[in-house]
Amino acid sequence: MPEEKKNLQEAPANRISIYSKIPFLIAIAVVICAVFTTGIAYSILSVVGSRAQYVEGELVDGVREFNISSLQWDYDPAALKVEPGDTVRFIVTSDDIMHGFAINELGINLALKPDVGVSQEMVIPEDMPSGVYTMYCSIFCGIGHPYMKGAMLVGEPGFEVSKILPYIATAIMAGMFTAFIIIGRRKAK
Repeated sequence: MPEEKKNLQEAPANRISIYSKIPFLIAIAVVICAVFTTGIAYSILSVVGSRAQYVEGELVDGVREFNISSLQWDYDPAALKVEPGDTVRFIVTSDDIMHGFAINELGINLALKPDVGVSQEMVIPEDMPSGVYTMYCSIFCGIGHPYMKGAMLVGEPGFEVSKILPYIATAIMAGMFTAFIIIGRRKAK
C-alpha cells in the first residue's frame, strides 16, 4: 500500500508540470503558424509589392511598350502600370534559361528561350476592372519558380481586400492552433 500511495501522490505533480507548459505550447504554435502563413500568404506581396515601383513603359507610335527581361527567379521590371484601352506591347527575353511569361486575365502565355526576344501586342480591354493582376513564369525553371511573379496594375484601384487577406489568414491559423491546444488540454483532464 505505501507504494500505491506514493504513485497517487506523484500523479498530480506530473499533471501540474504538463499544464504549466500550455502557455509555452500556445506561444510555439502561434510562432510556427505565423512563419508558415507568412511564407505562403505574403509571397506575392513581398516579391512584388514592397520592392518595385510600377513602370508605365515607353510610348512608341501610340503603343505602350514594356521591355521585360526574365532570369532566375525574377522579372525586370516586375511591376507594370497600364490603363484600360491602352495598346501594349510586351517584349520579353530570358537572360539565362527557359522561362515563361503569363498573365491569365489577358490570355498571354509566352515561352521564352534564352537570349531570344518574344513580342506580343494587345489592347487592354476597356471593361477590365481596375486592380492588380499577376504575371508569372509558366514554365518550371528551378526551385525558385513559384516565386517568379510580377504585377500588372490596371487603372487606379481603390481599397483591395487582397491586401488584408494575409493578416486575416494569419489570425485564423493562430486561432486554430490555440483552439487545438485548449481542446487537447481539456480532453487530457
